[in-house]
Amino acid sequence: MKTHHIKKLLFIASFISLWPVVTIHANDTMTVGDLVVIRNSVVAGNVDIPDAGDGVSTSIPVTVFNGAKDGPVMALIAGIHGAEYSPILAMQQVVTKLDTTTMSGAVIVVHNANLPAFQGRTIYFGPDDLKNLNRSFPGEAEGSVTERIAHVLTEQVIEQSDYLMDIHSGDANERLGPSYTAYYAEAGSPELREKSRRMTVAFGLDTVVLFGGDLSSPDSQIYTSAQAVALGVPAMDVESGELGVVSADYIDPITDGVISVMRDLDMIPGEATPTNLPVFIKERARVYSDYDGVWHLSPRIEAGQYVHEGTILGTITDYHGNRLGKVTAPDSGILLIVFGTPPVNQGDNIAVIGLVNP
Repeated sequence: MKTHHIKKLLFIASFISLWPVVTIHANDTMTVGDLVVIRNSVVAGNVDIPDAGDGVSTSIPVTVFNGAKDGPVMALIAGIHGAEYSPILAMQQVVTKLDTTTMSGAVIVVHNANLPAFQGRTIYFGPDDLKNLNRSFPGEAEGSVTERIAHVLTEQVIEQSDYLMDIHSGDANERLGPSYTAYYAEAGSPELREKSRRMTVAFGLDTVVLFGGDLSSPDSQIYTSAQAVALGVPAMDVESGELGVVSADYIDPITDGVISVMRDLDMIPGEATPTNLPVFIKERARVYSDYDGVWHLSPRIEAGQYVHEGTILGTITDYHGNRLGKVTAPDSGILLIVFGTPPVNQGDNIAVIGLVNP
């Protein structure tokens, strides 16, 4: 990386660290679903998603911390995709590290947003309605179960928040590397964008993806953090983990990152641990499958590698093993995500390549 680019990134990080925090007063009493949380207390419970005539009901396990002092409300959402385990396990660690007596503001911890997918061990989609929760916001009160979950998360969590983290990993079929944060760099007011950017840097991961789009159309607001930004809530995404693997290598960075952001916002005591040299990725190239069949990842290819345009990422065969075609990198950049398991369908997004800004 060129010296002038490094200096520019360090200047940006230093500028963000000086951005003033606008303190928003949390309510003396918070209500999330049927849970009532008075000041300086913690309540753990479930927000119910009742049957809407489809024979399916579920709930969302949450823990709400209402601090002793005024401050912002932070929402932490894990388990939007039920087979992304690192965030779900990290939230069980986070709740052991928070103390309302020294907390300014409040934290809504969504332990597992999509219990049907978690219990059904499904990737991407819920098992009951085959819908992707991260494509279903703001949801519908009388819709399918996935749409009802999105509706409750929007009304009970997102709309009550002043900051939001949507925490993911590579799904059970995806290799992912390096772990990264992301935010919408073109949507919302300049102040909202700077707050979102500040969160990503404070989280501490070195790779930061800049999502494009102004989120002006409903179709662009269907993602969790996009819905937050559309409602005026600074938000960020996290990606840490892959292939359903349970490892401290993926879980601990999430836990540490959450604590660092809360410290940076003066919600809890202690020093934040931001990244000192963020690498910003503005453009991403996506690779889609032309076939139904079996995916064979090239043995030398790993997520997190820098790949050159034309690099063979893998091949697709039919179910008998006959080769249908090869898959190559359309651009040079960091291989952020690539399929790590054999099933592939026509139209599947097999790989995502991050183009590093010059």
